[in-house]
Amino acid sequence: MRKLVAITVAGLALLIPFFLWLKSAQQTRPVEPHEASGSAVQLAALGRVEGRGETISVGAATDGVVKAVLVNEGQQVSKGALLAEISCDDISAQVELAKAQADSARQARIRLLRGNREEERAAAAQATDAAKAVMLQAQDHLARMDALYRKSEISRDMFDQAKRDFDVAQANFQRAQDEQNLTDARPLPEDVSRADAEVAAAERSIAVAMDKLEKCNVRAPISGTILKVLTKAGESYSTLVPQPLFTIADESVRRVRAEVDERDIGRVKLGQQAIVTADAYPGRKFEGQVVEISQAMQSKSVLNDDPSQKTDRDVLDVVVQLKPSKEELPLGLRVTTEMTGVVSPLPRLTPSSAATASAASDASDSDVTNVRAAQTDVTTAAETTTQRAGFLLQAGAMTHAENADALAALLKTKSFPAFVMTRNGDPFHRVDVGPYPDLATASAAKEQLNASGFETIIKHQVFSPAQ
Repeated sequence: MRKLVAITVAGLALLIPFFLWLKSAQQTRPVEPHEASGSAVQLAALGRVEGRGETISVGAATDGVVKAVLVNEGQQVSKGALLAEISCDDISAQVELAKAQADSARQARIRLLRGNREEERAAAAQATDAAKAVMLQAQDHLARMDALYRKSEISRDMFDQAKRDFDVAQANFQRAQDEQNLTDARPLPEDVSRADAEVAAAERSIAVAMDKLEKCNVRAPISGTILKVLTKAGESYSTLVPQPLFTIADESVRRVRAEVDERDIGRVKLGQQAIVTADAYPGRKFEGQVVEISQAMQSKSVLNDDPSQKTDRDVLDVVVQLKPSKEELPLGLRVTTEMTGVVSPLPRLTPSSAATASAASDASDSDVTNVRAAQTDVTTAAETTTQRAGFLLQAGAMTHAENADALAALLKTKSFPAFVMTRNGDPFHRVDVGPYPDLATASAAKEQLNASGFETIIKHQVFSPAQ
């Protein structure tokens, strides 16, 4: 009996791993091509719904207590809208102090440029006139004494006394004239420069204080919808251990960020048509198009409910932009994306919209705040081909805008379609060239740039699918 039990246990020990392996192989086997909406499905991948870009967590730039929350969940806001205020009474006092000091410096400068008061100038003129009158009287007295002394009618001492009185009166008159000239004189250049510097320093102090005060305002980094309000008035916030106060996303466009298994990435193409399904909407199919393919592999983050699913495989992020639908999928919803064998061209770009479309591409990762073309008449390489944009070349990333503009202008002189792009929160001004319709054209342009001494990298471009 014991021998039979031992054989049974050994048999089960061998069969259980075999069945688990068989089930896992069935679960992880690539999706076989089948017909769906008239197109063969090449592969399937799990993903989540997002807006025009990924959901942004918004925090504050300074420590303090939340003074007021000014928005609600689901509210539409524009970029720069005030979401909340952090209590910063001490900084407000610094601003008022800086303004008072600036007013004092400005008034001191005005006082310096105006010079002495009119009353002081009038008093100095009167003193000069009085000294002149005394001098003239002493001069007349000296002339009389001189005539009498010549006739020996007065002593030498009386003549000398009259002469001393005239010398004193003359000196007093000269001093009064000097004082009047000093009263009427314009300020010295170095005094004006010092006053200007004091005013500039005071105004800079105001700007610094205002910048600190502005950090107490929590503003929307993009135009979109407030998804979550994660704070209340009276709660404290610390930049040492930052926690998001709001989450916001641009819901004007629905996209799916699908995670394609490493075994299937060779079958993914830009412009590929896709069908998205969700358990929450049985029988519904949402059409879309592949508009972005990541450049790097990453770990799987979207999992299904199967406990035997392998999680140690790397995946490639593929963004599918959905076509407008009467029923919008909620952000964050887990969906299944089936990519078909149909590849459609991405939307055509006009020269005037090339830079704008480039800004829209990188808005998936961060809000684009500024795109500056090196010249107004942007002519892309795609104009001479099919104008199906898909790739950009990054020629540089500058911390100073003037350097980026100079590089873009230099590239334009060499007939490269360059422009400068600045993203919100990105300290660099990136100089991009393109867009180019396919990888071959982009690679050829990259070789031309390298031959001209410009090192570049290729990055994918994103455009909305054709309606």
